[in-house]
Amino acid sequence: MPVAEHKVMINRSASDVYRFVADFGNNPKWQPPSVSLEKAGKVKIGDMVVGKQRILGQMRHVNADVVDISPNQKLIYTGVMGSYTFRTTYAFNFSGSGGTEVSMSTDVRIPWFYFFMRPFVMSGLKNQIVTSLENLKEYLEGRRDLAG
Repeated sequence: MPVAEHKVMINRSASDVYRFVADFGNNPKWQPPSVSLEKAGKVKIGDMVVGKQRILGQMRHVNADVVDISPNQKLIYTGVMGSYTFRTTYAFNFSGSGGTEVSMSTDVRIPWFYFFMRPFVMSGLKNQIVTSLENLKEYLEGRRDLAG
């Protein structure tokens, strides 16, 4: 599957960043294409996440399952968005300087009959990931009420 990924250093603790990202209700605050993602309560393996997300200018339903989780270290979910299956991985690496390196990678399975769309889908996905992580950095570094 093609992979789009990006990393950013956020001047917050790994627990602050992880807690914010793992609350899927926060996604519209930092992921531009997210209209809504919902998951009630504390996230655990097997949880289903549902919502709507904009991809290539069109609204798509998202249905994903949390498949791996290590608090303050990683969060992985797989699912379907429109006609694309995907696997998204967040990794949180605390640095000695007090910040956290956050990486986000998404593997996308693009149906063979959309082969001509692959470059556009991957370019758009890469741009969304970069923008999302930059928004996450800006949002979290500007908030003092999230420490805990």
